[in-house]
Amino acid sequence: MTGTDAALRSVGLADELVLLTPQSMRARRHPRAVAGIWIWETVLALLVSAPAAGLARAAWRGDANGDAPLWAQGGHALVDWLRHDNHGLSALLSSAEIVLVVGVVAGLVPMAGLLVTLTYATRERKAAGLARSIAGGLRAFPSMALLLVVAGLVQGLVVSGGLLLASAVGGWANAGMGEARAQQLAGVVGLIALALGSCVGVMHDLARAAVIRFKVKGLRALGLGVRTLRLSPASLWWSWAWRSLASLAPVLAVAGLAGHLGGRGGLALALLFLLHQAVVAARVALRASWLARAVRAVDGALRRVG
Repeated sequence: MTGTDAALRSVGLADELVLLTPQSMRARRHPRAVAGIWIWETVLALLVSAPAAGLARAAWRGDANGDAPLWAQGGHALVDWLRHDNHGLSALLSSAEIVLVVGVVAGLVPMAGLLVTLTYATRERKAAGLARSIAGGLRAFPSMALLLVVAGLVQGLVVSGGLLLASAVGGWANAGMGEARAQQLAGVVGLIALALGSCVGVMHDLARAAVIRFKVKGLRALGLGVRTLRLSPASLWWSWAWRSLASLAPVLAVAGLAGHLGGRGGLALALLFLLHQAVVAARVALRASWLARAVRAVDGALRRVG
C-alpha cells in the first residue's frame, strides 16, 4: 500500500465514521439528508415571507377580496400599497435582510453536515446520521466561514472589476467601432467576467469539500480547491453549470404559472404552494448532487497527484 493509499483510507471525521468509496459519494443515496436541507430552506423562507403576508393582510383587511387586488394586472394596487405603506415595508425589508444574512452564515452548518453525510459512513456502512453530521458541520464552521469571506471577496472583485472593465471597453470602442459593435464587445467582456466569477464559485465549493474530506483548515482547503479545479477546469465547471441551469428551469416555469394562479384561494393556492415546494426540493437535490461531485473531485485530485 502506498503512502497516498494509506492516507486515503485512514482519514475519518471521527472514530465512528469511515471514508466512503468515491463511487458511494452520491446525493441520491441520502434522501433524508437532502430533505433536511429542504426543511432548513423552507423554514428560512417562512421567516421571511410570514411577516410580509401578515403586513399585506393588515393593509387589505377591509377589502372584500382580501389581498387579491395585489395580483391584478397592471400592478396599480401593488404600487399604491408600496408607496403608502413604505414605513412598514422598510421594517419588513430590514428584518428580511437580517434573516437572510443570519441564514447564510448559519446555513454553513447544515451544508457542511450534508458534506459529512456524502463523504462518510459508520463502520457498519450506515449513513452518518443527523447528530454526527451536524457535529461535523459545527467543527467545520470556522473554516467554512473563512472560505465564505475569502471567496466572496474574490468573487465580488472579479465580477465587479470585470463589469467595470466591460463598461470602459464599451466606451473606448464606441468612437472607433460604432455603438452596436461597442456594446457587443462590452457584452463579451462582461460574460467573461461572469464566467470567471462562476469559476471562483466552483473553486469555493471544491474548497468546502476539501475541508470535510481532508479535515484541513480554510486556507489549506482553498489551495486544494484551486489545485482540483486546475486539474479538470472544463469538466468541473460544466458539472456545476448544467446543474445550475437545470435548477433555473422549474423556477421560470412555476413563476409563469404563478402569474395565472396569483390571488386565488382554495385549490389554486394549494397547488401553487406544492409547486413552490417542488421547486425548492429540486434545487436542493441538484445542489446536493453538485456537492457530491465536488467531494469526488477533491478525492480524485489527491489520487492523481499521489
